[in-house]
Amino acid sequence: MLEKAIQSWYDKYGQEVKDLAKRLWELSETALEEYESCKLTAKFMEKHGFKVETFNCADSTKPHNTVVATWGSGHPVIGFIGEYDGLPGLGQEVKPYPSPKKGNGQGCGHNLMAPSCGSAAIALKYAMEKEGLQGTIKFFACPAEETVEGKMHMARDGVFDGLDCCMAWHPKYCNLEVRENIQNSLTNMKVEFFGKSAHAASVPFDGRSALDACELMNVGVNYLREHVDPTTRMHYSYISAGEKPNIVPKYAALHYFLRTKDLKYGYEVLERVKKIAQGAALMTETECKITVNVMASGCIQISEFNDFFYEAMKKVPPLTYTEEEMAFATEIFKNVNGREPREGEEVIPTGIKKPTGNHVNAPVSTDAGYLTRLTPTSRLHGWGWVYGTPGHSWGIVSACGHEIGFKAAVHAGMALAQCGFDIAKDPSVIKVWRKNLDEQLAKEGGNIKPIFPERKG
Repeated sequence: MLEKAIQSWYDKYGQEVKDLAKRLWELSETALEEYESCKLTAKFMEKHGFKVETFNCADSTKPHNTVVATWGSGHPVIGFIGEYDGLPGLGQEVKPYPSPKKGNGQGCGHNLMAPSCGSAAIALKYAMEKEGLQGTIKFFACPAEETVEGKMHMARDGVFDGLDCCMAWHPKYCNLEVRENIQNSLTNMKVEFFGKSAHAASVPFDGRSALDACELMNVGVNYLREHVDPTTRMHYSYISAGEKPNIVPKYAALHYFLRTKDLKYGYEVLERVKKIAQGAALMTETECKITVNVMASGCIQISEFNDFFYEAMKKVPPLTYTEEEMAFATEIFKNVNGREPREGEEVIPTGIKKPTGNHVNAPVSTDAGYLTRLTPTSRLHGWGWVYGTPGHSWGIVSACGHEIGFKAAVHAGMALAQCGFDIAKDPSVIKVWRKNLDEQLAKEGGNIKPIFPERKG
């Protein structure tokens, strides 16, 4: 059964958690620009007795986008990670069908994460006060997860130093479970080509096309796909592709993400992609500049921590929805999947799932990867999305602006708070988790150094 003090806190303040989730959904500020989201989240934590610090993790001259909230003293030091960045161009009304609107949208459900994980920290504080338990609680509202850099900025500056363990939750269209996969490391890089402009009709031979260099590079990378580990993902977009078709472009640039099974292999793939870029520059007689914005590690799993978390999840009361909420979800399901739900098929998963102990590769990436190498970390995912909805799509934006997502945020927060409470009652478990982490790092040959983003200002 859920700790009474935790249940009592959510009974009293659960609507505040939902209200914050709704406001963050309405804002949907994108990576590194979560200025109002930062203010709202900081105010929420301050109201409930946390000492709050805000700052801009990437550029000290810009408004604040990061929250660090602290309560208590001594050990254990228990951390909770929240996020709130939206995605560009995914504006969507809270409708069970595509109803796009101008602007950004919460296509990954991050508006649920800061309220859920922040509320878990607050509910844990309340329970620890009731029981007279010692320890420190830290909540981090982190920007720019979508560009896999926010937590890397924070880690570069030592923001996560001193944590004994850390937890998080991310919504998904599945039962609530520990995220057991090993997410890929990621290299976020920019490639620029500098050529020579000329009239594209009368004297194209006098020009040197930076756009040609971009296109040749992309062709080369696409041929490389056959010759890398099958877990590798390489994708790109154009930052600049010239101004007008009658001018040979003197400047063009690409934005690349390289995802690999681990950081060691990431360095190998990066060097091969660099050679392709240099070859494209050689073929077009242009100059090439490569900037690695950030290189983030993949994840480490601590099975003992995951199992411990599952025991806490089992104490959370059932997640339920009204008939009206289920009808809304069913309409999303039909419009996303193009069919009616099959008999026994859960439109909104509401159960919990036991950890398997199997840690397989996943092609997605997160800036939490490096954090899992600094301190024992266990992350939940599940609840809050309609089954079958693709990530970064209208159906997720809609569900995360609705009670479907809001209720999931409250119940996931309960699971996080309960796990934190169980840790505070028996901090000795952390030693086992830390030993496991150290052994895995030693087996890898130590913590391979990532590339941290540069701080501006």
